[in-house]
Amino acid sequence: MSAVPGPVSSSVPGPVSAAGGSGKPLEGVRILDLSWIGVGCIATWLLADLGAEVIKVEPPDGSDNLRTLAPHVRGVGINHLVFDRHKRSLAVNLRTEEGREAYRAVAKTADAVIEGMRTGVADRLGIGYPALSELNPALTYVTLPGYGAGGPLSAVAGHDLNFDALAGVLSMTYPGPIGPPPVQAGDYFGATLAALAVVSGILRGRSTGQGGMIESSLFDGAMFAMAIPHARALTTGEDVVPERYVLVGEFACYSVYECAGGGHLAVGALEPHFWKRFCELAGIDDGGHQYTPGKQDGLRATVGAVLRTRTRDEWVAHFGTEDVCVSPVLSVAEAVRGEHFTARGGVATVRHPDGGTAEVPAAPLKVGKAVDVAELPAVGQGTRELLRDAGMTTERIDELAATGNVKADP
Repeated sequence: MSAVPGPVSSSVPGPVSAAGGSGKPLEGVRILDLSWIGVGCIATWLLADLGAEVIKVEPPDGSDNLRTLAPHVRGVGINHLVFDRHKRSLAVNLRTEEGREAYRAVAKTADAVIEGMRTGVADRLGIGYPALSELNPALTYVTLPGYGAGGPLSAVAGHDLNFDALAGVLSMTYPGPIGPPPVQAGDYFGATLAALAVVSGILRGRSTGQGGMIESSLFDGAMFAMAIPHARALTTGEDVVPERYVLVGEFACYSVYECAGGGHLAVGALEPHFWKRFCELAGIDDGGHQYTPGKQDGLRATVGAVLRTRTRDEWVAHFGTEDVCVSPVLSVAEAVRGEHFTARGGVATVRHPDGGTAEVPAAPLKVGKAVDVAELPAVGQGTRELLRDAGMTTERIDELAATGNVKADP
């Protein structure tokens, strides 16, 4: 992430009132989410769950990507159900000057903006950091470019797969051929960094009156996930390959094994005392070669042969709660119904637009009491109140609504 200081102001803004009264750490913080899909929506999902008032900026016609992107649950995009709960909706047409007028009015009241447009687009529209900082000097403005500024790929399009490829993530696939990763390292690490950028920028803005622009690229998110392999390559001058990297495939004591019936066990007995107990319970003689180079293939074959004598669930029952760092490899459907996951509040309930409910993953940070049923914003729900609180007259709001430049609830 790179920061560009904003203009200094002698005034220090106080907290912006947020809906509710949750007592969560970001209560009183107002954030405009101008990302529509991907990293920004993940970041603001985390921030909203921490109590921030997140305002989802979207087109008045309901064509927001997060709402419409498949797969769907009863006609509503899963991404919307997961990432938009606890948010408000500011429905404005940013293609028109009148819509941008409404957006700028609300931006004057915000602590931060997360913006996911292509580099330069927001500035051309007159709603980028230079324009908004004149209206709101304490504003933190976080951009989410793909490759980030300053390099030869800055203007090139890309997705998580591309960032993971260039960061070396894909080269660490082991065993088997290189392919798309099951999780998006650039997206989720990038979102976490963006959320951190927002919070740190707001702290500066509130304490000094000086905001700033912070870049949190998706490429940097993928690079961040590879910090230790990168450090090894830089300090040793040698490449890092998965079969010689401890957390991927170097040692038999840290690997995944097939069991009878096709299930798998993850064995993470990296420390000697865990490995010793694992071998005792499994009836394995490792010959003292837990870390011996040149002996790992044979040791892996020995462990594999033993673990194939029982099913996954039989081994799980056999090891019980012993400290051996062994876990069943669960399918996605098994994981979301796992006893530990559900006991820790891993599943949240949201109100579906059809009046029913749907179950989705809860945000990962556990702060305060969870809401029984989380609400999703209808398109434009909150627009009128937000514009009125920003100082716009009822007559002007009605004019903008009548011409389709905003969608404002009555």
